[in-house]
Amino acid sequence: MKKFKWFVDIRKEEAWLNEQLKKGYKLVKTSSLGYYQFQKITDTNQVIKLDFQKYLTKEKLETYIELYEEFGWKRVAGSRFSSVHYWVKERDGHDELFSDAPSTGAMLHRMASYYFMMFAVLLILIPSGDGKLLYLNPKAAYLTPGLWERQGSHFVQSFLFETPFAFMRFGSTWLLIIMTLFFAIKYTKCKKQEKIFAE
Repeated sequence: MKKFKWFVDIRKEEAWLNEQLKKGYKLVKTSSLGYYQFQKITDTNQVIKLDFQKYLTKEKLETYIELYEEFGWKRVAGSRFSSVHYWVKERDGHDELFSDAPSTGAMLHRMASYYFMMFAVLLILIPSGDGKLLYLNPKAAYLTPGLWERQGSHFVQSFLFETPFAFMRFGSTWLLIIMTLFFAIKYTKCKKQEKIFAE
């Protein structure tokens, strides 16, 4: 079975993947584009956990895999270049990847760093023109000369023709703003959770 779904929050992704496990579908492959491939299974007494890691060298990746395999985890997906790694094992009462607060805090710190980086990049990408941010003036997204001085059917035709293009200009700006706020909120939440585990 194949499914397409896109997540930014790995905890929600983890919860969704565990729901699929309960239904008898085990993750066998995934991609950063939201592609998930599942295999039908009868043994649903399993758990899947996601871990967030920054870029790992080949040696660090091998050590990382060996460490978790010693505790019964099997790596399903992830690579040296991907941030999210997918682990599965039989439920045995020791179903958490991190058994201590410092390890959980370290993962939250890595996630917070990622969210902050995404926030900063998107903040830079929010366009502005002549010192006026476009999202404050929707009319600025309409580039047809003299559009607002036209009247009657001539205005309506020009307005309707230009609107899809204006929406792409204006809409992309708002999409960037929404995503920027989203990553700012995720960063704040991760930092708060990180403080809890640091105490």
